[in-house]
Amino acid sequence: MNKTISTILAACLIWLPAQAQSFREKIAADPDRAGGVYHSYEYVEVPSTPAPDGYRPFYISHYGRHGSRYHIKLKYFDGATKILDSARTEGLLTEEGILLSRQLDTLLEEHQGMAGMLTERGAGEHRGIASRMFTNYKDVFSGRRNEVACVSSYIPRCLISMSNFTAELLDCANLENIDGLDFSYRTGPKYLDYISADVKSDKAYDKKRYAMADSMRQALVSTDRFIAAIFKNPATAASRVGDPMKFVHEVFIGGGISQCTDARPDIFSHFTLDELIGLWRTENSRMYSKYCNAVGFGSYYVSAAKPLIADFVEKADAALEKGSRRAADLRFGHDTGILPFVSAIGIKGLDDSMLSSKADERWASFEMIPMGANFQMIFYENASGNVIVKMLYNEKETSLPALGKGPYYLWKELRSYLIDRMNALDGSLLEQDTKESEHNGI
Repeated sequence: MNKTISTILAACLIWLPAQAQSFREKIAADPDRAGGVYHSYEYVEVPSTPAPDGYRPFYISHYGRHGSRYHIKLKYFDGATKILDSARTEGLLTEEGILLSRQLDTLLEEHQGMAGMLTERGAGEHRGIASRMFTNYKDVFSGRRNEVACVSSYIPRCLISMSNFTAELLDCANLENIDGLDFSYRTGPKYLDYISADVKSDKAYDKKRYAMADSMRQALVSTDRFIAAIFKNPATAASRVGDPMKFVHEVFIGGGISQCTDARPDIFSHFTLDELIGLWRTENSRMYSKYCNAVGFGSYYVSAAKPLIADFVEKADAALEKGSRRAADLRFGHDTGILPFVSAIGIKGLDDSMLSSKADERWASFEMIPMGANFQMIFYENASGNVIVKMLYNEKETSLPALGKGPYYLWKELRSYLIDRMNALDGSLLEQDTKESEHNGI
């Protein structure tokens, strides 16, 4: 057997059992995964399918969500923090409750003056992704083409993600004695209109989603054990906590973002595995219902991907023109940009509709939309000028089941497919005026 093929098969044998794990097993193995969209980026080396003989990579088109960050608003967990601080002062907390209170205080203190900003962990995530992109596709940056065009959301965490990503590419080029990479940078509201477009608000749609999430949370999560573990007297706790589900949910949200920070207090340790899973499943379903093709919710917010698909096609067309020097188009944005995009084009795992309440059977937010989530299209050509494309999602090969098995596709066929998908979206739902507050992410 060919040595390359045998190596790939061996790697697959190692990888498949991990892929077959249930979400329960995955969260049990690493409780931080219950953070869902707040989960820090996980890189796992997986086998790569070699390109057909004679094909070399020459251009990359990319979209990256910002890396790990602080919460955008302290209100997501400071209510629970204040309740615990007050109860601690009055001696109402158990030893576990005192520990939780101090951990939330630590988390809140680290957030002061940093709400929504990229953390050091987030910066490292983008440097890692960039380093592997350079190493795996060195031909793209070898000097035959030297233009690297970068467009970012003007929200600071995206700009700093872009800065770290491109600095790492430049460092890698310098180590390889590759000169002449020419970086350009663009940001502003007009770029955000396709990097992470808005759709018009639909109150009925949103009300239905929130009702679904509330109902699911009530069915899956009991607050009694948690409250009893934190407060000495559950009866007294009731008067302090108010809505126990809101309180528990705020603690959970604080625990989700904790992994992104420097201190990383282990707030999730106060939950049982069943509690973590119930809270995660609710948030997983809510995210799927909003940005994916969920049964019962349609593809309303997926229409936000229309201008982004157009941008991928237009920039690829320009890069394929004779004499183009474009090596890469890099985009830096939000979960609200990348998730509707991959849903709209139908990558594997998002190629059909599911009930949002059952999304966890095949879709896990901590795998599909963690901090630093990224999509890459790698363009290859041969001596005859034929162009094929491989797609990566979070640095793993992905496919478009509606177009074929993959992972390599003829660009002319992929291009037609993307245009058809784009034209099927309802552009009338897109907002015309971009507002910063609408792009702060979740």
